[in-house]
Amino acid sequence: MRTALVLLMAVAVSTARGEDLTGHYVSRAMEIGSELLLKSDGSFEYMLSYGAADYWAKGTWRHENNCVVLNTAGKKAAPFRLLRSEAGTPGKIRVWVIGQNGHGIEDIQVTLQATGQHFDATTNSDGVAEFPNLAKARAISFEVSVYSIKAGPFEVSPSDNDFYFEINGDAITQVFFEDEQLVIDGNDLIMKFWNAEHPIRYEKQ
Repeated sequence: MRTALVLLMAVAVSTARGEDLTGHYVSRAMEIGSELLLKSDGSFEYMLSYGAADYWAKGTWRHENNCVVLNTAGKKAAPFRLLRSEAGTPGKIRVWVIGQNGHGIEDIQVTLQATGQHFDATTNSDGVAEFPNLAKARAISFEVSVYSIKAGPFEVSPSDNDFYFEINGDAITQVFFEDEQLVIDGNDLIMKFWNAEHPIRYEKQ
């Protein structure tokens, strides 16, 4: 009888300390949709939506002191890379932004740098940004404003007019946690990753 009581007390203390942490956590913050899944095998899945931006992460987690510690799996990758350039059509310069599925990506802001000047354009539904051939291209930069991503400048051949770049969507939307500590508060987890002054509370479901 005493042994059973001791075991029950140990379980109660363990739960109170937040040691049974596996499960599904949801944030109810204003204008933010976010979920965290802590699996019993030590892996996690994470997502966050804010406005038009969607983020995700997968990796491993551990319980350390009064925190859940997250580490994203894999390595960071470049959001853009130059695939090739071609002579193209005389009289205009075109920059192609292609997804990993081979389709053009629209609404990417592109800056073309030439000698002493620059030009701005946005990719159309075919993933093409067009510029007048007023000067030879020297470098190309990109901006994805919804994710606050800037890439480049990429040096290019001034003898070419068509430039093909691949965009890596996962590199833009993946969140890299490096020993990110979420404080355990009862059954909730508190994340300061996005804003230390206004942390996100995740409630266990």
